[in-house]
Amino acid sequence: MGRKKLFLCFLLSVVILLPAVSANASTFTWGPNDLGDLVHQYYYKWGMRLPGPIPSGEKIISATLFFDNIRNWDNNPNDLWVRLLNTSFTGVRTGTDNQGGGDSLSGYGILLNHWQNLPSSPQDIEYSFDQAELATLALYASDGRFGLGFDPDCHFYNCGITFTVKTAPVPESATMLLLGTGLIGLASFGRRLKKAR
Repeated sequence: MGRKKLFLCFLLSVVILLPAVSANASTFTWGPNDLGDLVHQYYYKWGMRLPGPIPSGEKIISATLFFDNIRNWDNNPNDLWVRLLNTSFTGVRTGTDNQGGGDSLSGYGILLNHWQNLPSSPQDIEYSFDQAELATLALYASDGRFGLGFDPDCHFYNCGITFTVKTAPVPESATMLLLGTGLIGLASFGRRLKKAR
């Protein structure tokens, strides 16, 4: 087989297999929900539910929390704690903490982020889960249910909070082996082509 044909075969295998690795990804979105504009005297638990347990052979590949035009109502110092929760309910529940200093949901789930002194001018904030947080989310969502907790120690106007989760099939080891072999072959062919010139 000629070098050009060999190169085309490797290239074709990569083009065919790459979409197969990322095919069938699913996206789930909750919100937008302004949670009553995150009033300082409350803390909030937002329980969510996947349509069902994550299917065998799939995993959560990303999770993003998005605040649309969030701003503090004045220029006073402020705090906003956000947690990932393991919940058994869906919908929003509130509790009263009368702007108690600190994170009223401490001890529940894991802390995702603590924002301090958000400005009074609107801004979009996007928070992406890291790998450890994705692993915890997958554990909490193993029965299809999980949630987010918010404790605002000030009053944060916003145009909506949206949570997005993406899942995708875990590539089969044979597919990954074939793809890896194709990429190695392609790199090897490129080196040979350079030497031949």
